[in-house]
Amino acid sequence: MAAYAVPFPNVLQAYGLGDYVAWAVGTGSVAAFISPMIAGSLADRRVAPERLLAVLCILSGILLILTHLAVEHQWGPRVFLSLMMAYALCNAPGFSLVTSIVLSRLSDARQEFGPIRVWATWGWMIASFGIGAVLKFDHSPAAGYVAGGIFLTEAAYCLTLRPTRPSPDKAPRRLRDFFGWEALSLLRHPDHRLIFVTAALMSALMSSFYLYTVRHLEAAGDSAPSATMSLAQLFEGVATFGLAALLLRYRIKWLLTAGLALAVVRFALLSLDVRPALVASVCLHGPLFVIFYLTCQVYLEQRVDPRIRTQSQALLSLMNNGVGNALGYVCLHWWMQQCSRGGSVDWPRFWSVPGVAAAALTVLFVAGYKGQRRATPHGGVM
Repeated sequence: MAAYAVPFPNVLQAYGLGDYVAWAVGTGSVAAFISPMIAGSLADRRVAPERLLAVLCILSGILLILTHLAVEHQWGPRVFLSLMMAYALCNAPGFSLVTSIVLSRLSDARQEFGPIRVWATWGWMIASFGIGAVLKFDHSPAAGYVAGGIFLTEAAYCLTLRPTRPSPDKAPRRLRDFFGWEALSLLRHPDHRLIFVTAALMSALMSSFYLYTVRHLEAAGDSAPSATMSLAQLFEGVATFGLAALLLRYRIKWLLTAGLALAVVRFALLSLDVRPALVASVCLHGPLFVIFYLTCQVYLEQRVDPRIRTQSQALLSLMNNGVGNALGYVCLHWWMQQCSRGGSVDWPRFWSVPGVAAAALTVLFVAGYKGQRRATPHGGVM
């Protein structure tokens, strides 16, 4: 994804489609409401997730190549956005399917998931560096062709994996089963419901990182904001290696609380409106992401019935990338307008509101989460 996503706004700007960047990026949020739950249901009930992922990667690769052909050859905004929407629908279930496939193969997710998940971070960093510094495709549709080729390569690899066959008695018999709505029953459990709602609200707040941090860095005099932003992936990779030790030692409740508290610190640093504090906030994003979001995924693996494992990860994806991002894009865009006057932004005022919201979310989570006793050598409550 990084091979095309990092240079994507610049590519659209270079080919006269700069006004459609928000619409193109927004297709991902729309798709998150639709396809992850359906794909999760199919993977749990009818199709081996490895084979389903291969098919989706093939479609994603082809559609991404067509999307960038539409940009390069100026097929028009409607064709471009239609292809982008089709790509987003095929790509949206990817992370939840990959997570489910990996977690189903681990004997101890708390200990083994981090060292595997870190490769997603390294992949993002390698692709970003390769596209920009090596291939010089920062403003070229060729970045999309490279990304499409990577998707097709991933599809070929998925076909070599041993398929996990769903049992015949899990085949969908009702419309709600096909759409993956069975996972919605998880919201009846108070801890599950709190995890999903907290994750969505956290994603709404964190969407500001992708929307406005680069702009703030530029305003603070950073001459290479993209390079500064890569520090988030660097520290994310380092933090991922330490996740196993944290999961084995501490309750999930306190890890999630730590992730929320880091968000408060991050917004406080941003509100200082000085470059060293901004750089420090970027570095915090990596550990924050690992401690909160990856812990949520491990929580679902340990607490949810394996029968709907993939659907539960898909529901988390829907809450994060669909509900959370959409809410964040709308609310933060409105708040940015309130904080902007004459082309300048009152950054301390802007960041103070998500900071206060993150602090309130932390308190509500600590008060609401109960946990359960776990049968492990370490004992305790998760």
